[in-house]
Amino acid sequence: MTDKPPPNLIWETALDWLLLIQENPGDPDLTLRLNQWRNSAPEHEAAWRKAQKVWSLSGEALSLPNEAMCGTVHVTPPKSAPHRFSRRRRSLIGAAAAACAVFMLLPDWQALRADYHSPTAEHRDITLKDGSHMLLDSNSVADVQFDPQQRQVTLLRGQAFFSVTSEPDRAFYVNAGQVRVRVTGTAFAVSVDNDDVHVSVESGTVAVKTPSSSESSTLHYGDHLSYDATARKTRLEQLPIGYVAPWRRWQLVVVDQSVDDVIKQLRRYQPGLILLTDKALGQRRVTAALNMRDPKRALQTVIAPLGGNVQDGVPYTLVVSAER
Repeated sequence: MTDKPPPNLIWETALDWLLLIQENPGDPDLTLRLNQWRNSAPEHEAAWRKAQKVWSLSGEALSLPNEAMCGTVHVTPPKSAPHRFSRRRRSLIGAAAAACAVFMLLPDWQALRADYHSPTAEHRDITLKDGSHMLLDSNSVADVQFDPQQRQVTLLRGQAFFSVTSEPDRAFYVNAGQVRVRVTGTAFAVSVDNDDVHVSVESGTVAVKTPSSSESSTLHYGDHLSYDATARKTRLEQLPIGYVAPWRRWQLVVVDQSVDDVIKQLRRYQPGLILLTDKALGQRRVTAALNMRDPKRALQTVIAPLGGNVQDGVPYTLVVSAER
């Protein structure tokens, strides 16, 4: 069982596209990637159109992509001087805040339909019917289905840590995106983000089946499997045991990751939005250990050495930018 990305992530991505278009007007590669994202799912196109409407309500005459033949998007270069570009950016941030306020009033339909979910900035420890434990990370959602033949959990979004009670005659499965994990009794972590999946083992063994292999991979103590759904590639590596689900201690361990990736992970813990206004800054790579109980401070820890800045003057919004 798989599910679409949660509405908040789609909204945030649409708003990020608005910022990128303003930051890089006339960029043909950016235009192409925007088209690809919009066309990849009906929800993406709907979010883009709604984001444009929110922007128009902010009172700014926007030079954004226009609809044209064959789905092509054309960007009208700005006619104004740099000071006008700065004013437009401020207006866009205001529009993003308006969108955020609207979104926060909307129900999380995925969480409402699921068996279990954890609110933003909270963990939830669940004892299942067989005595196994499932710890959900912030903003995570899961379905559970037990029958006499098997036990099955579907992680719809987010991260979970499982401590499974052994039942040799009834296997325990975890479905995450296109990946299926089989275990009889062990402790392991699973995360899913837009069908990209990570599995880490703290004790015991698990068998992991991915679309990129005809056979399951057996993971032992300290093993970590990553599945890239876009490239359909699987990677295996060894992790220090302290790196297995550090989110249980409210830690985010970042090793040579882009600022973009760090922001995507921190969005799970931040009520509201985190907006990145500088494409080049998002591509910079960092290594750090961050406290996820304070997303703003975590962002500042990452951004400050790169000459970046985090602002929270807009309600429910953290704006990450390069110093000008």
